Amino acid sequence: MKSTLALRHVAAAEYERRHAVARWQRDGHPARLCQPQPQTRYITFWAQGSHGLWQGMVGAREWLQAVWPQWSQLLSKGCPDQDILALFSGVSKPVDIAPHLLDYQRLFEFKLTDGESLQGVCLPCIATAQSDLWVIEGAGHRKEAPRPLQAWLQAVPQTLRIVLGSSDLGRLPHPQLVRGDVLFIAEQARQLFMADQCIGQFTFIEEGLHMQLTPPDSASPIAPCVLSQLPVKLEFVLGELTLSMAQLNEFIERQVLPLEPMAASHVEVRAGGKRIAIGELVQLDDRLGVELREVFRGIGDE
Repeated sequence: MKSTLALRHVAAAEYERRHAVARWQRDGHPARLCQPQPQTRYITFWAQGSHGLWQGMVGAREWLQAVWPQWSQLLSKGCPDQDILALFSGVSKPVDIAPHLLDYQRLFEFKLTDGESLQGVCLPCIATAQSDLWVIEGAGHRKEAPRPLQAWLQAVPQTLRIVLGSSDLGRLPHPQLVRGDVLFIAEQARQLFMADQCIGQFTFIEEGLHMQLTPPDSASPIAPCVLSQLPVKLEFVLGELTLSMAQLNEFIERQVLPLEPMAASHVEVRAGGKRIAIGELVQLDDRLGVELREVFRGIGDE
């Protein structure tokens, strides 16, 4: 079925070029996005770097003028472009460029290309000591090094959810919930969630909660899903805190999260993310449970 929604198409290569130039400019490098000159003959080449292959080009006579100004004045236009190509390919490092910008160990597949054939395409262009270096392909393939969070991101609030554990609704002794019921926490997880991802676990200590952060388990297998067999999962939430990233980092360094005095008496029971009851965290023999004080779904919801 054909969609009636008209969307602007952005070519992947065009986006990679714009993204690469913006990244280089942020890092303070003299880079721009522009069209090659139609009257210029360029030397194109492939480069092998530590981050993979990329393709670039330089203006043949511009490069010769910068590297050997005396030769270029003597030879003037009498020097065939093919000879400049031979000179360029015979130098191990014909272009000096910062290794963290675009690195290369070797160059290969040198060719002469007319600028006229490159019209209609804007390419990333980096100013170097020898000449302008144009990047035809591979500019966006380099992985950026991790950067520290910017100041505004440090202040963005995030919700930290403190989850005691869970139970399946189908295992409850009674189908309806009423005030005074105790819901047992079948699976005690004691996990910390942020942005819907588990970021660690906690244990109870005198000062509050002791946090231990763990990376997400991405290797756990995913079982086939049968909709008719899906249980309704109850989640027991000890609390939610809205923290900035800076505050969270402070708690992580201390490894202690202060616990509100009334937190244990105000545990939320949620199903599908929706609050269905509130109660007090209690211990019956060796099991933890929540004694319901308010019920928002079922017989007790009046």
